[in-house]
Amino acid sequence: MVAGKVPQAPPAFQPREDMLSVLAKAGPGVSVVRAVTGMRGTGKTQVAAAYARRRIDDGWHLVAWIDAEDQAGVLNGLTAVAARLGIEASQCDAVESVGELVRNRLEADGDRSLLVFDNVTDVAELRPFLPSAGKAQVLITSTVSSAACLGLPVQVDVFTEAEALAFFRERTGCDVSDAARELAEELGYLPLALAQAAAVVAAQRLPYSTYLKRLRSISIDRYLIPRQGEPYPRGVAESVVLSVEAVASADATSLCRDLLDTVSLMPPGGVSREFLYAAGAAGVFGRFDGQGPLTEHMIDEALALLADASLLTFGGDGSMVTAHRLVTRVCRERRAREGILLPLGSGICALLSGLAAALGDPRENRSAAREAVRQVIALNVHLTPYLRDRDASLCRELIVRRVWALWCLNELGHLAHVTGGSGDLLVEDGTRLLGEEHSGSLASRNETVAFRQAIPLFERTLADRVRMLGEEHPETLRSRNNLAVAYQEGGRERDGILLLEQTLAEQAQVLGEDHYDTLTSRYNLAYAYVTADRRQEAISLYEEALAGLERVLGNEHPCTEICRKNLAAANPGSGKACWLTDGEGAASGKYAVTISGGQGVQVGDHNTQKNTVN
Repeated sequence: MVAGKVPQAPPAFQPREDMLSVLAKAGPGVSVVRAVTGMRGTGKTQVAAAYARRRIDDGWHLVAWIDAEDQAGVLNGLTAVAARLGIEASQCDAVESVGELVRNRLEADGDRSLLVFDNVTDVAELRPFLPSAGKAQVLITSTVSSAACLGLPVQVDVFTEAEALAFFRERTGCDVSDAARELAEELGYLPLALAQAAAVVAAQRLPYSTYLKRLRSISIDRYLIPRQGEPYPRGVAESVVLSVEAVASADATSLCRDLLDTVSLMPPGGVSREFLYAAGAAGVFGRFDGQGPLTEHMIDEALALLADASLLTFGGDGSMVTAHRLVTRVCRERRAREGILLPLGSGICALLSGLAAALGDPRENRSAAREAVRQVIALNVHLTPYLRDRDASLCRELIVRRVWALWCLNELGHLAHVTGGSGDLLVEDGTRLLGEEHSGSLASRNETVAFRQAIPLFERTLADRVRMLGEEHPETLRSRNNLAVAYQEGGRERDGILLLEQTLAEQAQVLGEDHYDTLTSRYNLAYAYVTADRRQEAISLYEEALAGLERVLGNEHPCTEICRKNLAAANPGSGKACWLTDGEGAASGKYAVTISGGQGVQVGDHNTQKNTVN
């Protein structure tokens, strides 16, 4: 079984057998963690990918590839591995449980299994998912020095002179010369830079000396802002610039530049061809005179040109397109200086809006939803350094997309684990750029409070809804329901019951007895009565709520099942039940909140994915 997208071998790949041999030495009966470390551009990912391809060819039981630059990527990858192993994510109480089940499975039955975590940036976040026993092999690539403490470190260094010249000879088809040796030395023997140089030399049939002269004529200070801790040899970023210019000069359509710029704004793990096809259809790349409509075939041809220039690589079956982080950084900073980056970002933002609308309920297509969220997060991260006050329109567009991403994570049960403080930052940005009473600001507040108790923020949002929408508006009534639940969990049980009683009466009158919001409040009031030891009243309300849920959602719907179980649990001595709340500011945002005695509040979706909120 293969999970994830193992990168394909690049042109003229140097196998580096000594490193592959070290990786192959796994102790029997012991989980072996190989930390492949080194600075960017040395080829860590390609060494790991070569080893993974070799294990696939050897017929290993499982080979999994996980883009691990952030926790969202780790969890997404582990979810894909779980699916290949027959572990259903819906069986887990929290998203982390998926990773823990994968770890446990590999500890018990991991013979001839390989798990690759590529580009790890946070060792502490990864550690809980690493097998502590068994025969599975784990391979980690990282530029973080602390990753070496996880297992046997394998340092991936730059090419030797012999490897560099062998690469030049194979990639360009030209004999090496003193100029080739001088060029390799100028580039610090860094595989990434050598690949850029060789691609241009081969495409333009240049003498090595000519390329070296051009390389030395470029002042990269015009494009690349130096960053601490990046020990790139002189000429590395310049070689990227030369490669981009060489492709651009051979591409009359400018499609190659547009594609590369788009990839530079996407997550580090890459983007699918399907997304690029959608971008082309949506006009993100524009139209060019005399060429007719942009087709998928034209995009594929442009991608092939970029791959030939070593500016892009493909993963798995070729459906994923990735680029090295230095390449994407050079592209972003050049386009920003040229005034092109932000208009492109606006086009991608509009495309993501359309894709989100087409996606609908994220729970129906979890993989696509998680990928869309990562794209929104990456777009915001990459554009933010270049946004100014005059770019208010794009700032507002990004906030709307970020609110959607936050809601989407709420629906998937991932919110508390992958956003960190982004919710607070979103509320701050929304208030600053949209104003206190803009619907986007209100939505960001509500999606943020979904994973922590914040009664003052609930109260403030309810007051804003009353002022803007009125006492009887459905969104105002939903805010009351959620505030009532917060009161209950904050120790204000009497206030919670009074507010739920008021909300239920108004919803029944305004929305009708069988509206989902009315059923939700009836259900929640029943639970509140249980906590107040008013069990006979609770049982009566549970029965009414259950009958309504059966009519509206059907006998087998998860919410109906929850209500049925909690009706039984209302008998004296049981006392375990669930809240139902609504994710305001988002269409059909329903959450089940399980109260687990003294352990906190667990917020999740109808599929019982849960996130603990202390």
